[in-house]
Amino acid sequence: MLTRRALLLAGATTLAGCSSLQTQNIRPDGLKGCKRAYIEPPAEDEFQVVPALIVELRDMGFVVVGRPFSEPTDTDLIVKVTPVGGWDVTRYLQSIQLQFTAAKSGELVTSSSFYSRGAWLGVRDGRLKAIFNDVRQKNGFPPSKQFP
Repeated sequence: MLTRRALLLAGATTLAGCSSLQTQNIRPDGLKGCKRAYIEPPAEDEFQVVPALIVELRDMGFVVVGRPFSEPTDTDLIVKVTPVGGWDVTRYLQSIQLQFTAAKSGELVTSSSFYSRGAWLGVRDGRLKAIFNDVRQKNGFPPSKQFP
C-alpha cells in the first residue's frame, strides 16, 4: 500500500485530516467505451461495498453480470474491489481500492483508491460517495445519486 506521502506525490487529493483519494485513467477514454462489468467478490465485504458498487455501475449505464466472462469482448470489464477495515473506537471502512481491468486484454483501464486514518468523513457512506464521485468525474459521468 502506498504511503500518504507517495500518494500526494502521485497527485492524490488530500481530504479532511489524513485522508487521500486518487483516481487515474490509464486508457485515455477511461470507462466510456465499456458496457459490461463483472465484479470479483472480495474475500470479505463487511461494509457491503459490492452492493453499493453494483448500484453505481448500473447508474453509469453498465450491465453488471454475475459470473466471469467465458468469451470477453473489448467492452467488458473486470472490477476488483478491495475494502479494508480499521479500528478507531469502532470498526470503520479505512480504505478501498477499485481496479477496472479490460476483460479481454487484461489491461488496467482505471484505478482508484481512498485511504483514511480515523473514523471521520461519514465512515462508510461518505467514503464510498467520495471514491465513486471521483471515478465518475474522471470518466465524464454525473455525480452519484446513491448517497445524500
